[in-house]
Amino acid sequence: MNPVPDAAQSAHHPRPISDDATITALAKQTHTSHDVVKRLYEEEFAALDDKATVKKFVHVIAGRRVKQRLKAMKASGRH
Repeated sequence: MNPVPDAAQSAHHPRPISDDATITALAKQTHTSHDVVKRLYEEEFAALDDKATVKKFVHVIAGRRVKQRLKAMKASGRH
């Protein structure tokens, strides 16, 4: 996977500061590197933010999708 540069975040809707806490919590819960979780979160956040018309819950859905991706990666032995 290619790393997602910080510029991939939407300039109009930057990632909320509370998302750093979500990233840290996901990293701890899944025993995954903070950097890996952050990269996955930024990918999901950017993809969702581009499509969403209601931005209020993008961070919640992004967190859930990261957790799903990490679970799938572990199940396939790629983690």
